[in-house]
Amino acid sequence: MFGHDPVLLVQRSGERFATRRPGITSRHAFSFGAHYDPTNVGFGVLLAHNEEHLLNGRGFDDHPHRDTEIITWVLSGSLLHQDSTGHAGIVHPGLAQRLSAGRGVVHAERNDAYRLEPDRPRVPVRFVQSWVRPDTPGSEPCYAQREVSRSDLAGDWVPVASGAEPEAAISLDSATSTLWVSVLSAGECRLLPEAAYGHVFVAAGEVEIEGVGSLAGGDSLRVIGPAALQVTGVRTAELLVWSMGG
Repeated sequence: MFGHDPVLLVQRSGERFATRRPGITSRHAFSFGAHYDPTNVGFGVLLAHNEEHLLNGRGFDDHPHRDTEIITWVLSGSLLHQDSTGHAGIVHPGLAQRLSAGRGVVHAERNDAYRLEPDRPRVPVRFVQSWVRPDTPGSEPCYAQREVSRSDLAGDWVPVASGAEPEAAISLDSATSTLWVSVLSAGECRLLPEAAYGHVFVAAGEVEIEGVGSLAGGDSLRVIGPAALQVTGVRTAELLVWSMGG
């Protein structure tokens, strides 16, 4: 299926589509909403990969989803989540969250967690949300969340959400897909997870990737074809990597 040499495609932070509304900035890796590029419609089973910035009191009110695995990873601040499956809670850094929309679900996400916890700081929230095409359309909607240790993230790649890794923090209805997260300190080296398709996102800091060069916060790399590429921290970096089957 693949040749000997993988295809490596870099997308710089400023090359992403951007949607701006009062108090909200969304940056999209792929075509999304009013932004359309026929050459950039998803990647592998990834339907969307959005970096969201919400000022205090801002967010997304009730809106529907269907047949989508929605994985949320908060980088800073906190996010109040509510959905029609009856779940409501605060998503914060280190808490992996999955909402499986199945045959239909409505949810809301807002930066007003102080409504549940009045002492919570009123600061901006920044999070990454990935939408994945499920293996089983029309299923029953469901919700899951689980804490992930910061020390584990600093030690190796941690499978945060996966249909392939039994030790993943939360499961995913995509049998060949895994979201890996890791934190690399300056000078630390690690091999990227290998897969038919890989999407590497630098959430913070800076890294050097073999055969690619420097990637800084907001930059991403798409890898087509298995490749055991070495990544080295330049400045302490948080990486989100999707590995996906063909």
